[in-house]
Amino acid sequence: MKAMIHGVFLSVFCVCLIINSNIFAQETEAVQVVQVQKPRYVTIVSEKEYTGHLQPKSEVKVYANIQGKIVELNAEIGQKVAKGDILAKINAHEANIAAIKAEVALSIAKAQFTTTEANAQTRLETQLVTSQEAVAEAVAKHEESKSLSEMRIRNQLVQAESILKVAESNLERSRISSEQGLERAKTEFSKTTSDYERDKSLHEQELISDSAYETSETRYKLGKSRYEEAVAAAAQFNDGTAQLAVEKATAELAIAQKIVESKGWEREIAAAESKITQAKANLAATQKLVEAKSWEREIAIAKSAVSEAEEHLKLAREQVNQASINSPFDGVVSQRHMELGDFAKTASSSGTPIFTVIAVDVLKAVWTIPVSDGSRFKVGDMVLISTASGIQNIVATIDFISPTVKSGDNTVEVHATVPNSIEMKNKNDNNIPDQISRLKPGTSITISIKTGERKNIQLLPRRSVLHIQNGKGSIYVVEGNTVDVKQVNVGGIYGSEIEVSTRLPQNQQVIVDGQHRLKRGTSVSIGDN
Repeated sequence: MKAMIHGVFLSVFCVCLIINSNIFAQETEAVQVVQVQKPRYVTIVSEKEYTGHLQPKSEVKVYANIQGKIVELNAEIGQKVAKGDILAKINAHEANIAAIKAEVALSIAKAQFTTTEANAQTRLETQLVTSQEAVAEAVAKHEESKSLSEMRIRNQLVQAESILKVAESNLERSRISSEQGLERAKTEFSKTTSDYERDKSLHEQELISDSAYETSETRYKLGKSRYEEAVAAAAQFNDGTAQLAVEKATAELAIAQKIVESKGWEREIAAAESKITQAKANLAATQKLVEAKSWEREIAIAKSAVSEAEEHLKLAREQVNQASINSPFDGVVSQRHMELGDFAKTASSSGTPIFTVIAVDVLKAVWTIPVSDGSRFKVGDMVLISTASGIQNIVATIDFISPTVKSGDNTVEVHATVPNSIEMKNKNDNNIPDQISRLKPGTSITISIKTGERKNIQLLPRRSVLHIQNGKGSIYVVEGNTVDVKQVNVGGIYGSEIEVSTRLPQNQQVIVDGQHRLKRGTSVSIGDN
């Protein structure tokens, strides 16, 4: 009975299993709905970015035209100004004083011109007489040298010989005296040594008093000191110290002999002749000045000084009329360095500027590049400028590349001209018209430069490529009504897309979602994207 029940149960189980298998097979063979996209073909531009900042293209510190107290200020920081606008006014008192000084200088120049005109000829003629007297004096000294120089030089030789003989005689006397002194000191020291040793023995036996022993000891020490001094004095004759005076006299004699042998008086005579030549040259030059009437040139110079003083007076009077300080160009006042009542000086007087005016219609982008990037840039290239505030893609033109490298960081400075009016369109609302955005000096910027361009690059959604490894991946595509799996080579990732370098048909339908449920040969239908 149990066997029968078990057999029935087994039969029922098999029937259920067959039914479930058929149901599963039907579900597996059901058509899958998939989402697909076709490859997208784009041009990819590669860029390199640098950071920098904006500076005014033109920046001028406006100084006073004349020195004086500021009595009027017409511009504030941030104020727009036009070329020629009066920014401030200066008290013209100092300019008036300068004009008075110029008038005094003109008077002095005229007086000097009058004096030169009256005295220049007389002074030059007096100079001619002085030159003639200098020639006569040089001739007289030359005659004196010819008659006395040889005699004086030979007398110097005789004196040198006499000095040497005296030195040698003194040396010999000193040597004999030193030897005699050494013998006396030696004898005395020998006696005092003998007496001291005897008295020392007697003192130790208490046969003489302490004072007698001390007296004997003092005589011993004194004798020893004298003996050592005598030895040192005698040693001077052995080490040559005592002969220094003789050696000096010998050297001086040798010099005197050489001067006599070389006829040194002839050099003195030649020097005297040279002075005659120089004096005659001076005389000739003075004579030419007289003959050429060079005083006329001095008069012309004095007259020119008068003309120059007149011009200075003219400029000083013009400065009196230059109390107004004007804007050098259209721009904005970026700084005001002085206040009402301050004393202003000109730029040439190392004064402080009153205003700084910058031109903001055109700015200057400044950044640095590594030396290795130098080949990417040249003057005239276009770059794109962007700011953190959202202003992007401003076209700027490179106008300067530094010829020197900063040694600290091995970079090169680059400048570009940046127009300060750009059109920005609100991308969130196309109904809002374009608007003008203004850039400000000092703004941090990003500079972009195009480094390359790749055309017809094939892109797919990143999620459509599976099992990426070693530059390869798998994609699931729709071929007819079924799934096929392809191996492709992949490249760079660009946001949500990936480059596929294996060329696919332009109309290739690539499955972008749910690939884990699919396999090659699965029946699919394309759903709406």
